[in-house]
Amino acid sequence: MKRQRQLTRLRILREMQCQQVKQALSQQQSRLQKEEMRLHQLEEYQKHYVWSETRQANGLLLNSAHMMAQSVDHAVQHQRQQVGVQQAQCRSTRNKYINERMQLRTADTLLNSHQQVLKKKEARQEQKIADEYSGRMLFFSNE
Repeated sequence: MKRQRQLTRLRILREMQCQQVKQALSQQQSRLQKEEMRLHQLEEYQKHYVWSETRQANGLLLNSAHMMAQSVDHAVQHQRQQVGVQQAQCRSTRNKYINERMQLRTADTLLNSHQQVLKKKEARQEQKIADEYSGRMLFFSNE
């Protein structure tokens, strides 16, 4: 029974850890989706931010437009880096989740095999008792 309790506790612990990592993975994936959406929005803005050549502009306005274009380029590059970092974190958390699921399956297998051993032992004991009982019944019926 002590072994049964230990294996049951192990299985519960593994299940809790697996759920925690699964939740962390879900949060990571949500963050990744938000970062990718921001990147897409920045890239769309970058595509549509075009200085019209037909516009009349003085040097200050042209300089301002050039600085704005550089800022948008920098923001896009930074956001691509953020997406890359988030993707790496998602991969890491996904690998951790896969590992936790494997450990949970191992704990399940250990618990199930131990329960099978206990069931077989119990069945042998029941059979032994039944054999003794039928042997006694046969003994008393012959007298």
